[in-house]
Amino acid sequence: MADENIMSLNDGFPYDCILYGSEKITSDYLVEQFKMLILSDKFPPGYPLPTENTLCERLGIGRSTLREAFKVLSAYGLITRTKHGTFVNDSVDFSTSLMLDYCFEEAGVKDLLEFRKIFEAESAWLAAQKATTDDIKNLKEIMIKMENCGDDPAALSYNDVAFHFAIAKCAHNKLLISIMKLISNTYYKGIRSNFEKLDHVGDKTPLDATLGLHTRIFDAILLRDPEAAAAAMREHLDLTLEAVEGLNEP
Repeated sequence: MADENIMSLNDGFPYDCILYGSEKITSDYLVEQFKMLILSDKFPPGYPLPTENTLCERLGIGRSTLREAFKVLSAYGLITRTKHGTFVNDSVDFSTSLMLDYCFEEAGVKDLLEFRKIFEAESAWLAAQKATTDDIKNLKEIMIKMENCGDDPAALSYNDVAFHFAIAKCAHNKLLISIMKLISNTYYKGIRSNFEKLDHVGDKTPLDATLGLHTRIFDAILLRDPEAAAAAMREHLDLTLEAVEGLNEP
């Protein structure tokens, strides 16, 4: 049963949860709100959503906006649309990729960084063994872009994620690449948040620390040294975790 604290109107649907915090409701916004409600078990399997007319009237949206959102939610396996109405699916029908992405978004910063240390240290280890000349060239080009980002956290975060994604590609392992694709957006959000909040990593600025540590990772891959690549990746993420935990200290 849905949480009683979020019920707002007589039909029991939590309209307020969707209306809260947004001046303009787009289809993308609707997708995110419905996804959050469904994946957090606010509705039981088979829960009938309000009719299109009711949702459009209560949320102040057009029918095309709602239908576009429903199309995406159906593709995710979250809802089923029939001539008798729209119903929330059982969790066994949800897209595996969607569930993985949701788990990463719900994880805390510490959990994410600890996972990255395990996952990416091994990716770097493989990359140092399998990277091709073109892979190395691509990594170097991303490094140059990072050096030219200056104090722009968005650009630095984007290229930071690109660098780590490129390492997974260097490993030439389809599963590593697929997982990086699934969680790259979560990575970006976490990395950008860190750049915006931190004023130092170790004894350096976030930019200098990032460039220095990424250079060490790159050099180890270039020199075909798996142990050094994995060690540099672990140090990079350990220092980041230490800096992030420092933000919560009194």
